[in-house]
This record gives sequence, C-alpha cells and structure tokens, in this order.
Amino acid sequence: MIKLKNRYLTVEIDNMGAQLTHVIDQPSGYDYIWNGQAWQRHAPILFPAIGKSNQDSYALEGQIYSMPQHGFARDFDWQKVSQSETTAKLELKANEQTKRMFPFDFTLQVEYELKDHQLLTTYYVINHDERRMPYALGSHPAFNVPIDNDGIFEDYHLTFSPHQKQIQRLGVNPVPFRDGKKAPWEAIKNSELALNHEMFNDGLIILDAKKIDSVVLGSTQTAHEVKLNFKDFPYLTLWTMENRAEPFLCIEPFAGLPDQAAEEPTDWKNKKGNNLLEPLETQTLTYSIEFKQQGGARQ
Repeated sequence: MIKLKNRYLTVEIDNMGAQLTHVIDQPSGYDYIWNGQAWQRHAPILFPAIGKSNQDSYALEGQIYSMPQHGFARDFDWQKVSQSETTAKLELKANEQTKRMFPFDFTLQVEYELKDHQLLTTYYVINHDERRMPYALGSHPAFNVPIDNDGIFEDYHLTFSPHQKQIQRLGVNPVPFRDGKKAPWEAIKNSELALNHEMFNDGLIILDAKKIDSVVLGSTQTAHEVKLNFKDFPYLTLWTMENRAEPFLCIEPFAGLPDQAAEEPTDWKNKKGNNLLEPLETQTLTYSIEFKQQGGARQ
C-alpha cells in the first residue's frame, strides 16, 4: 500500500491494480472513496479493454484473443517506480500472461500527484512493439454519495462544463454492450443531471464528452464538492449498481468504449473508440479530481 499526504488530503493506493482506495479529508477524517461490501472495488484502471467483449474475445490480424471484462490491468500487481510525500508512479509491463491476451510489448504507467485539494492522475501508455497497438483506457473511481452522510443520494446532482444545450448519450442494449445509437439525453437539463437510483436500473450510462471539460458532483445539502477535469478523455460513463440503492456513484473518464453487440468478436483495429498507438510511441492522458468544501456552513 502506498500513502500520499499533504495538509488537506491523505491518499492511499493499492499496488494490486494500482487503484486508488482512499482519499481522506484531513480536517474531518471523511473518506470520499467507496469502500463498501456490495461492490468490492474502488477505482480500478481499465486496460487494454473497456467493458465486456463479444464472446469475451476480440479479433486482431486474423487471430482471436480472450479478453476479460475491463481488460487485465486491474488484476495484476504493479511495481512502484518512484514515490515522494505527495507523488507516486507505478507501472505494469507486458509479461507472458498479458501477451496471451494482448500480444504487445507495452508499459502502462500511472502517476498520482497531490496538489493542495487536487489529485492529478496521469497515464503513460508506451508501445515498445514494432507494430501499431490498439487499446482502450479508462478510470473507474467510485465516490461515496451522499458525501460525508450529508443528505441522501437523490439530493445530489452533476453539473457539466462548459454549458451544453444538449449532451448525447450512447445507446446500451443489451447491457453491457453498445447498440451503435446516440441521442440527446433529456434527463440532462441546463447542463445539470439530478441523480436517482432508478436511472441506473438499465445499466451504465455513457455520455459523449468530447465537448465537456469537467463535471461537478454536489448538493445543496453539503459543503463538499467533487470536481473531475477530464479534457483528455472523450467519453464519460456513470454507473452504480443496478436495481439497488447503494450509496456510491462511479464517474468514469473513458478513452475507449465497450463493444457494440455482435455475434462475432470485434476487430480491435477498427473498433469505435479504440486508440491506435504507433510503434515506439507514448500517449499521455491526464485527469484531475478536486475535493473541496465550499465556504460557509452546510445548509
């Protein structure tokens, strides 16, 4: 376990999957990150796949490879590259197990950095191979909602910036696959989405976020606010457990998409949302989470 700390926040990171497990507000001791039993993950890193693949497999250069849901990065022990009081970098390198699922020589690194009330997360995807490498990368952080037991889930809303007249939602059917459709989501009004558990009964919600820079989770019932800045990521997914009332919400920046439903495995070099990394190149993607308390007493 790796711990980062400054005067405002304490952050803990698990070497297994390099996932964020705790972000604790120093003054109050409140943890922003979900650690409940109903869903026993916290903020997994999704690589090199997002979502479930058709037949749990994909096609590449005429061959079929098995791929577990959300890829395999979350299920490996990552190695620590460096650490200071407020920063840590971990990495996962290709090995015999990964190459059976993903036949590339790669390095995936994640760097966490605390800056005042903000946690920056930077991913470095490095292709050591001599051929173009297709991949998807996503972050899956789960936040406690309500925050610090202020109010209930239905008191909370998401506010998207910059202001959009319409925000497009990608069709998901059958869950968890896409259906290839996209349409304005009428639940978002004036760039704001009022939360309720029922909207997740049909599964994950994928938004086209190419024109969105940030989203804020907040409520009139709390002084706490969580803001994600994710300009490098073209999609944003929202999820909590279907047909349940568990007190958490995943707000997930995605550079990639789940498969569109089909009878055959998807060709990854032509898959919508996939990134194509040139030989010996590196791609860097960054997003940040700001954990703030607004001035004044709670309402």
